[in-house]
Amino acid sequence: LRSAIELAHSDETKGARLSALMIENGGELTGTQVYQAISEGDPGALELLTNLGVALGKTVATLAAVVDPEVVVIGGGVSAAGELLLGPMREAYLGSLSARGFHPELKLVTAQFVNDAGVVGAADLARGELTAR
Repeated sequence: LRSAIELAHSDETKGARLSALMIENGGELTGTQVYQAISEGDPGALELLTNLGVALGKTVATLAAVVDPEVVVIGGGVSAAGELLLGPMREAYLGSLSARGFHPELKLVTAQFVNDAGVVGAADLARGELTAR
């Protein structure tokens, strides 16, 4: 979101849609609005999503070299972007994985369950705090 806000504040033409969405929302830019711009095919928002995918892919490659998982599940709001995020992630992962021939390729997938883990976790934590008293 920080990168989207910076792009919206820039003078670059690729930030124009994000800037317009920010103005429509009284000077605030939300993840929902960034996703709206991505859904509309906005070049600036798509570039930000690609950059995020590349960064995540490189990070997963570093972790995979140590942990060697079979699958990595991407959840949260960003997972709604699906292949627009997973494509650049896979490419960066494969390009960054050390000893690639010695590691099986892991699967990068999006979460399939409801995105309320944060709410459930917070409620469980609060319940535990109340019980401890």
